[in-house]
Amino acid sequence: MLNMPRKALPRLRQVTINGQRFWQISIPQPQGGRRLRTFKQKAEAQQFYSAVQKEIKRLARDSIKEEARAFVLGKAPVSGKRTAKV
Repeated sequence: MLNMPRKALPRLRQVTINGQRFWQISIPQPQGGRRLRTFKQKAEAQQFYSAVQKEIKRLARDSIKEEARAFVLGKAPVSGKRTAKV
């Protein structure tokens, strides 16, 4: 299963560095923390932001499918106490 941080969505924001306007995208990392990408052009930043969102959604969807498959095959941990005797 993919362990993503609590705030697993990327963030697009406008920043000013040395008086110039840039756009930054913070990308959450599975091992924790975030990675920053900085762009001069807003269109380029928005295109990258869209691609990152699609990838994160795909990873989450695949992770859910993997958990469901493990549950069906009986490999997923069962929550709660089981007291039934065979």
